[in-house]
Amino acid sequence: FINSIIFQYAIFEPATRNTGKAIAGKNIANPIAMLNAGIDMLNHLGHKQHAELITKAMVKTICEDKIHTPDLGGTAKSTDVIQNIIDYILTVDVRPW
Repeated sequence: FINSIIFQYAIFEPATRNTGKAIAGKNIANPIAMLNAGIDMLNHLGHKQHAELITKAMVKTICEDKIHTPDLGGTAKSTDVIQNIIDYILTVDVRPW
């Protein structure tokens, strides 16, 4: 039997194993892991439509628009990835909120 009180708390974080000191301040870190942690949190809180919208924006950015940070073989900056995701979200006609 698991105590249900445990389910009142949740932690969402990117599963990185290094501190990223070598790329700190260079605007080349891949922001997708952090965004995925946020998506997991939104799903946990019941904001499924918001999570789905951000997920679609990430998929479009990486798979369709081919905006990749150096760790994925590209030359895009962290801010390029985020800006493309924001731009997609702003073009969606039906907003979930």
